[in-house]
Amino acid sequence: MRKGLIAGAVVIVLAGGGYLGAQAYSSQRFDSEIEKLVTRLDASPDWQVMRDDVDSGWFHSSGRIEARYVAVARNADPVVVEVPYQAGHGLLETTLNGEAQVRGSGGETLFGDVLASKGPMTWTGRFLTREQKLEAHFTLPGFSQTVSVPTQDPAGEITTARDMQLDFDGMTLDLEQADGKVTVQGDAPRLRMADDQTDILIEGTTLSGTFEGDDLAFRQAMSLNIPTTTVTPEGNPSVVTRDLRYAVEANLDAERLVMQLQANVGETQVQDQSIFDGGFALTLDHVDGDAYRALVAALDEHLADIQTAIDSEDDARIRAALQPLQPSIQALLAGSPHLSLDSLTANSPVLGMNMRGSGELGVDGAGIEGWNLDTMAADTLQREVVRRLEGRLTLEGAPALLMMFLGLPLTSDPLQLELTDGVLDINGQQIPLVPLLADPG
Repeated sequence: MRKGLIAGAVVIVLAGGGYLGAQAYSSQRFDSEIEKLVTRLDASPDWQVMRDDVDSGWFHSSGRIEARYVAVARNADPVVVEVPYQAGHGLLETTLNGEAQVRGSGGETLFGDVLASKGPMTWTGRFLTREQKLEAHFTLPGFSQTVSVPTQDPAGEITTARDMQLDFDGMTLDLEQADGKVTVQGDAPRLRMADDQTDILIEGTTLSGTFEGDDLAFRQAMSLNIPTTTVTPEGNPSVVTRDLRYAVEANLDAERLVMQLQANVGETQVQDQSIFDGGFALTLDHVDGDAYRALVAALDEHLADIQTAIDSEDDARIRAALQPLQPSIQALLAGSPHLSLDSLTANSPVLGMNMRGSGELGVDGAGIEGWNLDTMAADTLQREVVRRLEGRLTLEGAPALLMMFLGLPLTSDPLQLELTDGVLDINGQQIPLVPLLADPG
C-alpha cells in the first residue's frame, strides 16, 4: 500500500513536471516567434519596429508591438502602427487576441478620427506549438461618413472641394504563416462612394495571396476579384461590370526576376445591353536578379530624398535625387529585359469589335554596362536606348477608328507593328522615333 502511494505520488509529480515543462516550452516558443517577427520587420529600412510592455508567463503573456513607418519626407513625423496583444498558452496551442490602431503624423487615429468607425481594428488568432503555425483573423470596422474631396481645373490647380459620401461595410482578413510561407485571404462585402456627379458601388470584393522567401529570393502571388461594380453617373443609366479580376505573380531567384500579370473585365452592360468585355496577360522576364536587388536597396535608401525632390517640383533636384539609382537601372538594361503581351482580347458588340492581339518588347543590353552615364548627353542616351528597343505587336480585328487614326485602309487586317533600330513600322509605313543624329567623329 505504502509503495503504491509513493509510486502514485511519483507519477503525479512527473506528470505535473511534464505539464509545466510543456507549458514553459509553449510560452517560450511563442515569445521566440514574436521576437523573430519583430526583428524581421525591423530589418526593413522603411520601418522601425519594437516590442514593449512585455509580460511573459507560462500561462498568459501580453505586450505591445509598435511599428513606425519612417520612409517619409524629411522633418515629417512617422506614421505609427500600434498592436497591443494578449496571449493564453496551452500545451498544443497559444490563443491570441488584440487590437490595431494607426496614428498619423499629427497624432490622429485612422480608426476613429480619419475614419468614423466605432472602434479600432480587432484580431484573434492562435499559434500551434507543434506545427509552428500561426493563424490570425483580422476585422476592419465599417464606417459611413462624408468627406471633402479637392477638385482640380484643367491646368491641375486645386479650385474647390466637393463632398463625397463613403459607406464601407467593413472587411475581414485571414492570415496563416507556416514553414516560411504566408497566405492571405480577405473579403470586403460592400463599398459605396457617391458625390453630386457619380455613384460607385463595389460589391463582393475578395483578395488572396501567398508569400514566401525574403528580399534575396521570393515567390509571391496576389489576386483581386470584384464580382459586381456599378457606376451611375448623375442623370444617366448605370454601367454594370461583372467579374473584374486582377492577378500578379513574381518569382525572384539567384539569377533573375520573372513577373506575370493578368487583368480581365467581364461583361459590362448598360440597360441590359452588353457593351464590352476583355483582358490581357503580360510576362516580364530576363530581369537580372542582382540588378533588381540593387535597385530595390537603392530605392529603400533614397526614397525619402526622392519624394522630397518630387514634392519640390524642381527638375535639377529630382535628377540629383535619382542619380543613386542609375547604376542599378543600367545593370537592369544590360540584362536585356523582355516584356511579352501573351494575350489581348477586347470585345464590343456596340462598336462591332472583336479584337485579339499579342506582342513583345525587349532591350538589347549588349555593351550597356560600359556606358558612362556621367558624360553621355541626354539626347545621345535617348537615341541609344530607343535604337536598342526591339518589339512587335499584332492585332486582329482592330477597330475601324484605330485604323483611320493611323491612316490605314480599313481592310488592313491584321494590324502589325514592328520596332527595330529606332524605326517603327506600321503595316509597311516606317516612322523614325528619334532624329538620326550623326555619330561624333
